[in-house]
Amino acid sequence: VKDVAQGKGYVAIAITEKKAGSNMRAMQSQSVKVPGGYELTGAKMFNARLNNASHVVVFARSPEQDGKSTKLNAFVLPIDHPGLEVQTLGAHGLAANSFGGISFNKVFVPERLRIGGEGEGGKVFRDHFMYWRLMQAAAAIGTGKGALDQAAERLRTRQAFGGPIGRFTHFQQELAEHTSKLHMASLLLEEAARKIDAGDGKEASGLAAMAKAEGVEWALAAADFAMELFGAEGYSPDLSDLGQRVRDLQGLRIADGTTHILREEVVRHVYGEEFWDMAVGPQAPKGEGPGREEDLPRGAFEALRKALAQNPDALVYQGVYDDRIAPDGGGACPTVCAANLIQGLGVMHG
Repeated sequence: VKDVAQGKGYVAIAITEKKAGSNMRAMQSQSVKVPGGYELTGAKMFNARLNNASHVVVFARSPEQDGKSTKLNAFVLPIDHPGLEVQTLGAHGLAANSFGGISFNKVFVPERLRIGGEGEGGKVFRDHFMYWRLMQAAAAIGTGKGALDQAAERLRTRQAFGGPIGRFTHFQQELAEHTSKLHMASLLLEEAARKIDAGDGKEASGLAAMAKAEGVEWALAAADFAMELFGAEGYSPDLSDLGQRVRDLQGLRIADGTTHILREEVVRHVYGEEFWDMAVGPQAPKGEGPGREEDLPRGAFEALRKALAQNPDALVYQGVYDDRIAPDGGGACPTVCAANLIQGLGVMHG
């Protein structure tokens, strides 16, 4: 903490995995209790700042699960901690931040490097992203406002058809719309920050989701408008930075909760869990609960369980196929899914 405060340290966050983005219950990274600490095994992907960081916060499943929700542990490790391997990926924007992943296989971590209590990593994650989403919203709003400043100057100075293009009122109308939306996003951002300062994290979390989702989208629309005003000049990185603004904002749209996920978070905070349950059903971590089986006839699943208990090898389940698919293969094909269904029916009916 002292190093970060003095500008000597920089912390990366590693929670996302190749098959676990917004759905943290799909996380595969594990923390296993051993004498004196934990062994961490897993791989993270699409993480920022790893090449810039002095430390990294790694999230992994806690060895203590209760079947109701996925409990996580959070660990803060030096980036050069023995056994950590960093992979670098290219990115279209946000060039100041590196992009990549980190892997670890039975890496020993002393218990003192765990943040919070056993299984409390989920709260660490939520608190972090509440702040982080506000920061990203602020960065996006500033990026959009900078683009609008350039757009206004373009309207004043660009000559076409005998005068400045600012005389065309449809451009003024669009400039006003983008300006108003970014101002609204700024007010929303400030309200969320005040809620955090007042200790109202629950209310702030929903407002932060609003600010990040709509702030980024409005900023992206503003930058795109400015880029179009500049025409070919706006398309050249040698003549303007507007293309870079657009690419950076597209990165912010994805990072730490996509717009669609954040809008679902807004509905959950404002209207409760009802609509979320409509969309995805009652959720339980893999292997820790019934999940959506409650929505389907119990008899079919019970018959399948009994048949598999007698002959566990009868059903070639999806996980077997996943291990045989190339990382860039795009997942299992419909044929595999159909085979699963046919095998399951065959098992149930002998």
